[in-house]
Parts: sequence; structure tokens; C-alpha cells
Amino acid sequence: MRRRVAGVVVLAGLAAVTAAGRDKPFVAAASPNGPDSRYVTPKADGPVVVLIDEGVEPLFPLLTNDGGGYEGTVAREDRDVFSGVEAVRVTPVQKYRAHLPGWGFRVVQKPAADNEVRFVRFAWKKIGGTGTMIQFAAPNERYWEYRFLAGNNAIGHPATKSVADKAPAEWEVHTRDLFAEYGNLTLTGIALTPMDGTAGLFDHILLGRTVEDLDKATAAALGKDKPAGPLAGKERDALWTDLVGTDAPKAAAALRRFLQTAPDQVGFVRARLADPPHKAPDVAPKVIALIRDLDADPFDTREAATAELAKIAGPAVDLVRDAAARGPSDEVRYRCRLVLRKLGTDPNASGPPGPDARLSRAVRVLERAATPDARAALADIAGGKLAPGCAADAKAALARLTKAP
Repeated sequence: MRRRVAGVVVLAGLAAVTAAGRDKPFVAAASPNGPDSRYVTPKADGPVVVLIDEGVEPLFPLLTNDGGGYEGTVAREDRDVFSGVEAVRVTPVQKYRAHLPGWGFRVVQKPAADNEVRFVRFAWKKIGGTGTMIQFAAPNERYWEYRFLAGNNAIGHPATKSVADKAPAEWEVHTRDLFAEYGNLTLTGIALTPMDGTAGLFDHILLGRTVEDLDKATAAALGKDKPAGPLAGKERDALWTDLVGTDAPKAAAALRRFLQTAPDQVGFVRARLADPPHKAPDVAPKVIALIRDLDADPFDTREAATAELAKIAGPAVDLVRDAAARGPSDEVRYRCRLVLRKLGTDPNASGPPGPDARLSRAVRVLERAATPDARAALADIAGGKLAPGCAADAKAALARLTKAP
């Protein structure tokens, strides 16, 4: 069950699908992919078009790889994000679609009208492996040959433009002038291509008329724009509820407000983390050990771990669901999906983020504050004294603060 994708097989598949794709006529879809689809075409009536940022899941069922046979999964990432509260996690080789519903964004030299853009901005990070890539489709003779690469081109795509010598171990942002590099285009699809390693993370993918327009959008998404005013009292209490809630757009908006005023929020955040909204028994260590056993060599060990995870039920769901999407092997992912089915949970749906993932948003507020009190709070989280489920997030935040100039 542990499959490996040989480079020669992948390259053969790439050639076949690309050739087939070039024969398809371009038809701009005017409505979502079927009456039951939740996907909404990105608005293109302003200076910035948001392709991927928040509300990412409705896109996932549309990334069908155009019926091709590439391996790869796509899932929502709740904790390791660039902006807002969600990112996209893709496992090798890639997830893509050449003609997404309603896409038809025109790349021109001097954009002014609706649906006209010139620049693209994207944030990405690579977990393992040697390279990562993002690709755009356009209905012309070159088709998929609008590619940006960081690191090694592990699958050998031609006509790829390198934006960095190494794959990004931490989040990196790139802005490219599509017109200068490729001329007039009509973008109809996207491919998120980690190629190798464990996974690629993608976030904050925008099209814009000018770099200045993109800069404003990025500043707002990161909570680095000018705050509307101080944050306190009933407004802050309500926004905290949104911040740690399951509604992603509300959580993202609340996070931006907290980030704008982060140094003033340290005491408030610390007090809230000392009294978290969930106090269920911590079964995480046991569940993590059982998930590890799902990849053991003895069949009996894998079977026993599967049965035990099903017995733990509810408290195990978040971790099992995560491993079903991102587990280290086919066996682990298969058995986690099996557990979810036994629990009556859709193994293909990610569900709302768990309580620890939601609390981890507060860690980002402390990191942004970067005051001595904020660092002390992060140290307490990392040491398990506060919000122990966020310890790994706090350790990573402290490491970044240590490296910062």
C-alpha cells in the first residue's frame, strides 16, 4: 500500500495530460460547478482578485486533476498559515484544474476594466522535499506553461521560471509581473504543485492591477494596516468569541483587528488562554501514539490501533481527521479514513477546526506583539503552563522572534 511515484511515470503522465488539455476548447463557465457546489467565482470588479485566502474548502472538489492520474490530496490547513486562519495543504504530486468555474482573468499591460489584472502574488511554504511550484492555465498553444518554481524542478516541467534557489522552509511571498513575463493571457485555471516531500502549503494568492494595490491587500490581510481605533470592552469580548470560533471569515476579520492592536492585547489574551473554552481530558498523547502504530510493521499492531482509535471516538476525531489528510503513508491515511467511517464521520470532509487550532490564533497575536510580556506568555504556552495544545505553535513563534532582526 506504500506507493512511490517514479519520476519517469509522472513525466509520461504530464505529457499525456498536457497534450490532451491543449485540444480542449476554452469555455468560460458562468456559474459554479453544478447546483450543489459551494464554490463562488472570485470577484474581479476591483483592483485585486482574491483567488485563494479564506473559505478555501469549496474549491477542493473542483481540483479534479482534469481526470488525470496524478497522486495528490488537498486539505485545509488551520494552524500553519500565512494570513487569516486558513491555508491550502497539497501533497505530492499536485492538485489542479485547467478550467475553473467563472475564471477568465485577463492579463494586460494597463489593466483598468473589470477582470483585467497584471500582477500575481502568492505565499507558500514547503514541508520536506526539494522544490515547489505554482502553475496557471491559459487557453492558447502554451496552455499550462505559466509556472513559478522555488528549488528543484523534481518533475521536469519545461518553461518554468525560477523565483528562488531553494524550496521555502518558512512562508515566503512572491510577486510577479505576469504581463512582463508572459504577455497577454486569459487565466482559466491553477495547479498547486509541491512535487515531492511531504506537502506544500499555499495561501494569499492574489491577482492585482498594480503592486501598490497588492500591497494594500496584503497589509489588510496581515492586520498591518491602520486600525480603526482602540480595541477594548464589549467589542473586544465579541471579537474574541469570533477569533476562537468556527466561522472562518469572522475569525479572520477578528484576527486582523487583534493583530492591528497586538501590543495592547497581551494581558487580555493571556487571561483568556488561562481559562480556555474547552477543558476536556487530554487524550492527544495516546491518540498520537496510536496513529503512529497505524504504520507499524506487524498487522496485528495496526489492527489493534485502529480498533482503539474507534473506541476513543469523539476526543480523537480532530487528530484522526488531520492524519487522514496528512498522514506519513498510504497505510496511515487509509486506516484513519476507516476510523472516521466507523465513527460515522465523512472522511473526505475536514470539519471545523479543533479547539486547539482555534486557540492557536491567539499565539499569532502574541507573536505580533513581541513585547517582553508577550514573549513570557509564549514561553508559558510552549512549556505547557497555558493552552498546552498550542505548545508547538508557541515554540515556533518564539523561534521566529529569536531569528528576527
